[in-house]
Amino acid sequence: MAQVFPVHGTMRYFKPSSLTAKTLAWVVVASLVAFAVITGVTVWQERTRLLARAHEQAQRSVQQNLPALSDSLWNFNNAGLRALLTGMVGEGAIVRADILDGERALMTVSRPGEAPPIDTTWTTPIANPTSTIAGQPPLGEIRVYESYAALRAQQAETAWRIAMAQLLQIASIAAMLVVIVRWLIMRHLSALARAVTGLNPLDQQDRIRLQRPSNGAQPDELDALVDALNRFHAERATEAELRLQAERALRARVQEIEATLGALSDGVLALNSAGEVAYANSAAARLMGMTEPELQAQPWHQLFRLLDEASGEPRCEWLDQARQSDRPQRARGELRIAPKQARAFVAEINAVPLHNPGDVVLLLVLRDISDEIDKERQIVFQAFHDPLTGLGNRSKLARDLPQDLARCRACEGRLALLFIDLDNFKDINDTLGHQVGDLLLRQLALRLQATVMPPAWVTRHGGDEFLVVLPQLNGDEQAIALAQELMNQIRRPFNLEGYQLHVTPSVGISLFPDHGSTPAELVSRADMGMYAAKKLGRNTHCVFDDRQLQESSRRLSVENGLRTALAQGEFWLAYQPKVDLATGRVTGVEALLRWESQQLGRIPPASFIPIAEESGLIIDIGDWVLREAIAAARRWRDMLGSEMPVAVNVAAAQFRSPRLLQTLRAIATEDRDIPRLIQLEVTESALISGLEDVTGKFIAIKELGYSIAIDDFGTGYSSLSYLKNLPVDTLKIDQAFIRDLHRSTQDVTIVSAVVRMGQSLGFAIVAEGVEEARHVQILQGLGCDQGQGYHFSRPVPEAELIPLLQQGCGTVKA
Repeated sequence: MAQVFPVHGTMRYFKPSSLTAKTLAWVVVASLVAFAVITGVTVWQERTRLLARAHEQAQRSVQQNLPALSDSLWNFNNAGLRALLTGMVGEGAIVRADILDGERALMTVSRPGEAPPIDTTWTTPIANPTSTIAGQPPLGEIRVYESYAALRAQQAETAWRIAMAQLLQIASIAAMLVVIVRWLIMRHLSALARAVTGLNPLDQQDRIRLQRPSNGAQPDELDALVDALNRFHAERATEAELRLQAERALRARVQEIEATLGALSDGVLALNSAGEVAYANSAAARLMGMTEPELQAQPWHQLFRLLDEASGEPRCEWLDQARQSDRPQRARGELRIAPKQARAFVAEINAVPLHNPGDVVLLLVLRDISDEIDKERQIVFQAFHDPLTGLGNRSKLARDLPQDLARCRACEGRLALLFIDLDNFKDINDTLGHQVGDLLLRQLALRLQATVMPPAWVTRHGGDEFLVVLPQLNGDEQAIALAQELMNQIRRPFNLEGYQLHVTPSVGISLFPDHGSTPAELVSRADMGMYAAKKLGRNTHCVFDDRQLQESSRRLSVENGLRTALAQGEFWLAYQPKVDLATGRVTGVEALLRWESQQLGRIPPASFIPIAEESGLIIDIGDWVLREAIAAARRWRDMLGSEMPVAVNVAAAQFRSPRLLQTLRAIATEDRDIPRLIQLEVTESALISGLEDVTGKFIAIKELGYSIAIDDFGTGYSSLSYLKNLPVDTLKIDQAFIRDLHRSTQDVTIVSAVVRMGQSLGFAIVAEGVEEARHVQILQGLGCDQGQGYHFSRPVPEAELIPLLQQGCGTVKA
């Protein structure tokens, strides 16, 4: 059905409508505003013009009379002067004129009658009529007073006429605008509104048609509006049909959903605004220990209680908060549901608030995850605890220590970290087996737990290392006292597998914020403190200080440099001659390692060789020294035509390594004459690994043709038994006994005894550290065979040694 509305008929033209009234009101307002602005501007312009003209007329009058005023004033013609002033006061806007001599009024003339208000005042000088020189002072001044009251009255009458004329013009234009808008737009819009309200919302064929003569004109905005309304109506009718179809499908879908929810293993409860159950599936009924009909219309708080899983406190407010939320809420493992007619269980709860006009306001999906939570807790415990001791592990330290540090920062508190390492624990594992070592660690963990009271806590850092975190530290003394107590507990005997074991700890202590602000810094500083305690003799504690950090940084830089020094060719050998004390001839040289680092510069051997030994790099470096010394011996043999023995130092770690014998065999295979030119100098510290092992290795070395010297004799593991049993060729007396030989009778006695004993066993005796001629004389008197030291030569590069060797195989001062 088409809605047709007419557009003709003069009787309807003035039919009022709300839109017409609003248009008329806005036109009237706009007209009044335009009237006020235009009239105001016009009147202001007219007033300004009249006032300016009156002021200009007054100025011309004064300028025209100035010569006459000057003559009258010069001649003291008061009558003429008054006549002139009277004439000016009667003209235009001038209502008063004063003749002034400075500030004194000589004459005043005012307009007769009541004095009008003065609007402006101005002054003009009166020149001397006889003066011909510029710059002379005037005879006086004339002050003029103007009043525009009469002009204002005249201008008010003019303004009224202008306002009436403008009002008539604007009113005419406004009336024409109202008629045009009403005729062209408003009446059609009113008809459109009536037609739209009559459309059938379900009939897509119902249309609105605009009944007006077209006369072949192009469609205008009203035609576009009618087309848009017809399209909108068709779309809405289509949507209404689709909505009906969707409602039918929704009812079918609801039935399917109810069947699906009934088959779910998770419990589903739908609560209305009163907190009562509007729907419950069979799984929810099983969890509550009831049937589905029994759950209907029951308030949820009469069915079960919500409890906090950690504390057991009621958490009924959780559901209220979930209902008021604008998004779904989830709690997994945080809450426990305690039904009144079934067992309590740890729950996973998904709460979906429904903000709609329906009855259901909250949808709950419940699942019993008690078994899952137990398994997860076990996994978490294993992730953050050491399986052997049950103590926290590194993961727990990484998780909990930052939290303790954050709390300390918040309250400006202090914290201590204790790093505990068992002294020589490896010996227990190597001797009694790892099973006994593990038992000891378990008992040790129990002692630590019994000693460390909350809020302090303890972790196993790895191996035989443990960390104790002491937050809320009251003072450094508290940390030291705890370290002492822990050491006392650890020192107590351990009775394990029929053994009574005694162990001692070394404990390092770092403090927050003194020694670091991060977990890594505190652990590192405590570790340094522990190593400092071991250097002090073990079985003690040591608080970290900056010197340990500097030493650690230096050691790290040296170790890193050592790892690349061989590849970058930074090592070189210096050689120090050994001299026959009887003849003064050079009998051999000792090869001494030197390091010129590209980054660190020249590093003394005492600074880098211990680090090389601890890091294991000494084995590769020792092989390089051995081969480099052998290459030098070959060169000297070819150059001098005679052989010059070379002594090479062998570090304890290198001596214990199987690679030493492999290298020596390979060298002997390459050149069978070389071994007799090489003497291996072994320190006494290398001999403590066991006499049988040392003897076997010495015999193997001797069988290859190399000679052996005991270096630094008298300062290490000095035992006459190994001198008797070991195949040694030379004893080198340590420089500690030679340095004060000229003033210490005790040193003389010791050296004399060593010389006699060594020579009686067939050893050659070499004195190290010979620095003065007095040393040479005493050693000669004692019968010492050879000497080595700065008195003869400092360690020098090969280029400086060769000239010495070429002088008859090296004769030096004795």
